[in-house]
Amino acid sequence: MKDLKKDNLYKKPLEKDHKFSFNAGVADVFEDMVSRSVPGYDLLIENIGVLSKKFYQDNTKIYDLGSSLCACSISILNKIKNKNIEICAVDSSKAMIDICKKRINFNEIKFFNSDILDIEIKNASIIILNLTLQFIPIEKRTHLLKKLFLQLNENGVIIITEKIKLDKESDDIFFKNFHEFFKENNGYTKEEIDRKKIALSETMLVESEKIHEERFRIIGCNNYYRWFQCYNFVSWVLIK
Repeated sequence: MKDLKKDNLYKKPLEKDHKFSFNAGVADVFEDMVSRSVPGYDLLIENIGVLSKKFYQDNTKIYDLGSSLCACSISILNKIKNKNIEICAVDSSKAMIDICKKRINFNEIKFFNSDILDIEIKNASIIILNLTLQFIPIEKRTHLLKKLFLQLNENGVIIITEKIKLDKESDDIFFKNFHEFFKENNGYTKEEIDRKKIALSETMLVESEKIHEERFRIIGCNNYYRWFQCYNFVSWVLIK
């Protein structure tokens, strides 16, 4: 991997109707953006690889849905060795997929430029949705998860990471402020943070932990565990 390009996308004011999207500009600086914006990101990615090693079933597929630049896929490959493994990295952003095709030479990773709502899962023991569901329209999330859970192999897992709202308002305010301080500590100005927040307001729709866990039960999964939390970012493993 080459040196990270610095995320300066929100240094200057943008058009009033600007909405955040995973376009070429974002893809180009995504590694810097996500590492400076998501607390505990490196630890999260490392342990998605560890969890995948634990639950991987021989001769099955792994689906990395909303794969961006394939950090999860690469982490998994680094943990699962000497196996007949195939990872399907799926992202609706052509810019993300194009960068991955140029940078990543692992034969085990197959790239798909597709909306994850259109993907059919086949022979999968692991499905990753790492910071992905929050960019899916809320009214489509339950249907998507239900389909994925039904198509998942028995004893397979879905790993879901999301930014969440805290149910208690004072807790939510505390963690929002703490998260903003985290980003400021990583070099973002208050103006950059505010501009990006506005750009994301209609694109990334965040839900509470309670809503997520109710959705898990609705799709028929009662065997789920919250295994990671850093500030207002949470990850669960759902076991079929």
